[in-house]
Amino acid sequence: MQMTNLEFRNEHAPVEPSLDRILVVEDDVDVRETVRMMLLREGFAVEVAGSLREAEAVLARCEITLAIVDLLLSGEDGLKLVRSLASTPSTAVVIMSGKSHSTDRIIGIEVGADDYITKPFNSRELIARVKRHATRIRALYDNRGPVSAPSGSPMSIGQWMLDESRHAVVNASGVQANLSDSEFRTLACLLRNRGSVLTRDELFNHVVGPCDRDPMDRRIDVHVSSIRKKLKLDSRQGIRTVHRVGYIID
Repeated sequence: MQMTNLEFRNEHAPVEPSLDRILVVEDDVDVRETVRMMLLREGFAVEVAGSLREAEAVLARCEITLAIVDLLLSGEDGLKLVRSLASTPSTAVVIMSGKSHSTDRIIGIEVGADDYITKPFNSRELIARVKRHATRIRALYDNRGPVSAPSGSPMSIGQWMLDESRHAVVNASGVQANLSDSEFRTLACLLRNRGSVLTRDELFNHVVGPCDRDPMDRRIDVHVSSIRKKLKLDSRQGIRTVHRVGYIID
């Protein structure tokens, strides 16, 4: 597997050790080792797995800040692992796949992945995305920065109540909605800004992290569409699309 722009940091340059532990789930030994070395040179602690069973064993013995998951694992379905990790808000998930079709990206985001990068990949882009998501997770759980600042009381939308302190969306019957962490943060951001239109860029910066959004990146649209389906929201009580601008909850 040939990578593009594989430029490593000078091995003699000082690297500040990171508290973030990254799991690389990839059955291609060469790719797995390349990504492992890239991350180690950036100061991350790295765990590797070549199968779902190995990944589950790693997750059982240590906490992971972010998982990089290949979707095709020698006949195994990597989406199964993505779905499982998506229910853990303290772990970000980046899909790494040779499939570059937009449909594959959308499916990956719909099942709960935070990001999607295709092979062959640019090493600097991969490292930048890993750092962005790791920083977001740190801010969320170290009580630093705006991402970690919850609103004081539960917020309502339709028959649902969103409670940031519990990281849950629950209806009057006590049924909890099965939102991914990214979907939860998208909804929370819209509810905290009820009555104001938020652009896709503003939502992207909150949900994914501060950076320039690719105009072709439809991640926020996918999250909103998924929220509408899972909460069965109609146009009167749900999230309204503002054409060519973004979204609003009235």
